[in-house]
Amino acid sequence: MNTLNATLGPLVSPDEQELSYTDKQAAHAKIESAARLGVLSAQQAADRHRVLNESHRRGHLREVLAGLHDAVPPSGLTLALRIAAVGWLAVCVIQFVIWLALAAFGHLDWPWWLWSDVGLGLAVGILWWTHESYHRKSQLDPGTSR
Repeated sequence: MNTLNATLGPLVSPDEQELSYTDKQAAHAKIESAARLGVLSAQQAADRHRVLNESHRRGHLREVLAGLHDAVPPSGLTLALRIAAVGWLAVCVIQFVIWLALAAFGHLDWPWWLWSDVGLGLAVGILWWTHESYHRKSQLDPGTSR
């Protein structure tokens, strides 16, 4: 079950993933960037660094980086990723089961289900990549910060 959670967890529950060292470093850099841009005072930045050090899940970054434009993925993007991933996984499983049932009754055909699974998987991959891009960047854009 751990392998399944490690594989599908970032798609199905991205905010419940453990914060990695790289995630924390990028978040610390975003806080520093906001302080340099004047969006946060030194005290606010120090408070956020402290809270970030105590955080364990990616969902906590929403609280730590609140008010910093483009610092975390929008909640709508996270929801879209979750819905698309669950839908894609359901379609994959249902189509594969139907294909196996047809094969059991002597109607083995080429794996027709791959076309829709790959196409839907590509859409999920694009959503995932977009979602992850927020966690990879470490600087805030000076033109868009508030």
